[in-house]
Amino acid sequence: MLVHLVHALRRLFPSRAGKAEVAVLVVVMAMVPVVEMLVIRLFSDLVIHGRQRLLEHDASLTLTIVLLFAAMAGARALHHLVRVVRVNRFRRRFEELEQRSPSRQSWDWALALELSGVLVAIVQAVALTVFFLFLDVWVAVANALVVVVVLALIGRLYGKELARQQSYVASGTKPGSATIDDRVGGRIRIAELGATMGSVGMALVLLLVVIRALRGEVSSSDAVVFFLGLRLLYGQVGTYSAGIMRFARAAARTDLVRP
Repeated sequence: MLVHLVHALRRLFPSRAGKAEVAVLVVVMAMVPVVEMLVIRLFSDLVIHGRQRLLEHDASLTLTIVLLFAAMAGARALHHLVRVVRVNRFRRRFEELEQRSPSRQSWDWALALELSGVLVAIVQAVALTVFFLFLDVWVAVANALVVVVVLALIGRLYGKELARQQSYVASGTKPGSATIDDRVGGRIRIAELGATMGSVGMALVLLLVVIRALRGEVSSSDAVVFFLGLRLLYGQVGTYSAGIMRFARAAARTDLVRP
């Protein structure tokens, strides 16, 4: 699966500048949820300890509030800006490729958009796992192991879906071939299976967070951040599962990625 992603990146963005632009966009998009986690950490700390700090006339309280809203505004601005810039950059880089039929261009666009989404999900998983290290090492390590296992299982599902999509291309609309409902429905079911695996993994890690919080080994503020952060991370795993299955559909129709 990773080999296919790298191969698609090289074929869709042949120049070094093109690859560099995609890399920058992916990293910036992946950093948005990390900034949002910092916002949640500031907010939870403010809600839990803010009144006590106010009674103590803590001078840093105002600075904390300013940082909270500044970080929140920055995260939202980056989120919307990068999505707009991504389309413009893809259009310019596609002009470097050879002339292709309208159908091929359409599938290339689909492949590129799914590629960027999948790469963002992977980088976000890594970034959030590193962020968790600053909260609690044991939970972060357990989460890293769960993420690796879930992504590996989704990778196996991807291989099966790619083979199915290639069989659909080969059979076309011949009598007896799979119906549109079966083709689309099957892809969605496989994607949801991958997302379900992520949900199970999230539950296991959250259980560890609850146990360590009850033992006093994780603070209340950090437990709140873990809860919201893990929901965000494994929500991205679900998005990744759906995206990689759509990537398989586009890959089977572009000859840019071969099994």
